[in-house]
Amino acid sequence: MRITGAALTVTHVPVRRPHKMNIGTTHYQELVLVELRTDEGLSGWGEVPHMVRHSLKGESTGTVVSMLREFLIPAVVGLDPRDLEAVHARMARVPWNYRAKSGIDLACFDLAGKAMGVPAYRLLGGRVRDRVGLSWSIPIVEPAVGIEEAQAMVERGWRIIKVKLGRPRWDEDVAAARAIRRALPASVSVRLDANQAFDTKTAIRVARALEDEGLDFFEQPTPVGDLEGLRTVKEATTLPVMADESCTTVDDAVALARARAADLFSIYVCSPGGLLPAKKIAIIGETAGIGGYVGGALEGPLGTAAALHLAASSPGITLGCEQVGAYLLVEDLAADPMPMEDGALCVPEAPGLGVSLNPVLVAKYQVERVEVAG
Repeated sequence: MRITGAALTVTHVPVRRPHKMNIGTTHYQELVLVELRTDEGLSGWGEVPHMVRHSLKGESTGTVVSMLREFLIPAVVGLDPRDLEAVHARMARVPWNYRAKSGIDLACFDLAGKAMGVPAYRLLGGRVRDRVGLSWSIPIVEPAVGIEEAQAMVERGWRIIKVKLGRPRWDEDVAAARAIRRALPASVSVRLDANQAFDTKTAIRVARALEDEGLDFFEQPTPVGDLEGLRTVKEATTLPVMADESCTTVDDAVALARARAADLFSIYVCSPGGLLPAKKIAIIGETAGIGGYVGGALEGPLGTAAALHLAASSPGITLGCEQVGAYLLVEDLAADPMPMEDGALCVPEAPGLGVSLNPVLVAKYQVERVEVAG
């Protein structure tokens, strides 16, 4: 089986309500859907999501389409999609552009699983769990609004709530987080995400003010790249510190582990280049005693399924995932809703990524389509 070409479809799906966080506000999801074709007539599907119009490393829908069309898909034409390391080695000839590469990676996992008749988690080491807890994020809003939304989501079955921080004053963040935590049952996990909002001293003030509130973790309190600051916060508080924007690549994970700068990793599928490098980050974390969860970039059905396969196959990913596209968007592009049971998403069991798209909805939200010949 050899890759012969691809089709790229760009979709824009609005959100039900704006999602404000320190790095920007999301008004709609941008997806680049990648249909990778082979000489045996079998197609595999991947996707590249964006939620604030660009990634931390400067990628956007436009750059993703351009790089896939001009460089990355031509680079992998002729390869067997089951040879995942070879596919990544060929893509590595093009520097950076990790999100674009992730679209090909996911499509290859989908193809490999379909060809072998197994779900993608079998290709990642096998399953250690069949459900993954789903986290709902409360944006930067007035505390009363945040409490109302958090309570509504708990009533709908959520068992994990994350509170976004980044208000003009750090004590306002503390008050909002404390109010939301105390308004929810003790059985509901609550965690914080600052998205780089604080300098080191302020992050320590926030952490110490909230470390007795029974919170899961404090995600990316300091700016990306400041490993010394992140480690200083980690050492100054009993509240576990998670690296998110600081942990976007395999190299980042190695640096964080060496610096002992974080207790936890937020591992994305799209940010490091797909499932294969994401699994390597999970293994680095497990080896270094660093746990984690699967971060979210407002994925569509394909990215959500990929996240579930990663979490299902990784013992160290015990803190759930944040794939909420089906619930935050006005419409879900999946052909069939992904089942949620007791606050957790069920891991797909069909071959490959195990999900398919609704062609009518894809066409409804399509803004661009590009054919890439081999």
